[in-house]
Amino acid sequence: MKRLPIKFRMPKSARTWAHGSTWREMILTIVATTISIVLTFGTAALLERCQRIEDRKMSAMMVMSNIENFSRTVDVMSKRIARCDSIGTWMRSLPKDSLDMIHPKEVEDLINEMLSLVDYLTHDKTAENIFSNSIETWKNMGNFQFIDNVGKCFSEMNADESNWNQWVNEYEATISDVISQMKPGEHTITKLLNDNVFRQKIEDFHVRKYWLDYVAANIRYLNSKNMKLIGIEESEVMAFTDERSRDIQVPMKEPKQIDFRTDTLNPDSLTTLRPIIQHIDSIIHGKIRP
Repeated sequence: MKRLPIKFRMPKSARTWAHGSTWREMILTIVATTISIVLTFGTAALLERCQRIEDRKMSAMMVMSNIENFSRTVDVMSKRIARCDSIGTWMRSLPKDSLDMIHPKEVEDLINEMLSLVDYLTHDKTAENIFSNSIETWKNMGNFQFIDNVGKCFSEMNADESNWNQWVNEYEATISDVISQMKPGEHTITKLLNDNVFRQKIEDFHVRKYWLDYVAANIRYLNSKNMKLIGIEESEVMAFTDERSRDIQVPMKEPKQIDFRTDTLNPDSLTTLRPIIQHIDSIIHGKIRP
């Protein structure tokens, strides 16, 4: 049987696939879509990670700046106590048998200065409270050595603050007690510098001065560990602290409570009560019987 000359032809679509143009377009579309998805989610993840790093750095900077500010407050107090120590040392060097020869006014100003220079230690606990009570902050830090060391800093600061303020309370109570026991006309400087408790308190200035220097140095030492643990340079922390401490100038006068003090109430402001006031005035002045 003679075979017919029939030639099989592929469908057009199959021929197009065979040539590869549609197939390549499809592959490129899939690849482009995949890349787009990866980039979208990858960029979002990268931005989120960058934000976490930025948040972690800002939290660390706030905490370390707070610790450095406490050290600076202690530095200021140390300078003030050094002045008290100088005054007290001079007072204790005066011969006791010659105290009556000194005019009270010449020494009273120095005693008042010595009293005014001693003050309480306080520090802003906002950063401490946020750091200590926020689990999210701890998680974001991701460095438990840093968290432990910061906690040690805060513990030391609070203990030092309590120690100092207790001494201030005792100092002020002692001075007040000695002065309250003075009799009218009694020679101030003679009375004070012959009182052993008073002499011991002003002698204590020297010990307190170098204790304050130690406190500031110890807190800075612990804070330098924080900087190493979190990977932030000391210069960054100091610059950040300086910026936070800089006084912001505003174009207006700072309000003071005394500026709002007024005289006794003006009776005219009680107009709604005038009938009652007139009635009571009449009773008081005997114009009518109650």
